[in-house]
Amino acid sequence: LVSWSAIEVIRYPFYIVSLYEWFFPRLTWARYNAWIPLYPIGITCEALLTYWCIGLVRETGRLTVSLPNMFNFSFDFTLYLKLHLILIALGGGYLMKCMVGHRAKGLKKLSKQLGLVEVLKRENELVKIRQKKESKKVK
Repeated sequence: LVSWSAIEVIRYPFYIVSLYEWFFPRLTWARYNAWIPLYPIGITCEALLTYWCIGLVRETGRLTVSLPNMFNFSFDFTLYLKLHLILIALGGGYLMKCMVGHRAKGLKKLSKQLGLVEVLKRENELVKIRQKKESKKVK
């Protein structure tokens, strides 16, 4: 839970900054790199907790509905947890794959923006040099 929350602390400010089209390169870098350690930790912890709950639910029968009952319906929560464990593995892999693509696009855009910042800095330096040369000519 902490790793999922930690990524949100970075993601939501990034979205706010993006909404207003402000430029914070460190926040952008953190958005596209912080998930690398945090997502695997979150996926692994969620899978471990689900795995540990399978044995507990099997022993206690908690949240399991057996037949016969007035609705003629049964639900095996242990089976649900096993399916959930499979979905964690598949969904986690898919999520990581998508984030690799988002990271590539985001960092490419960041490098272009940083390049433009460097170009603007260089352009300002050239303007100052020209102004100095012109001021020397006038004197």
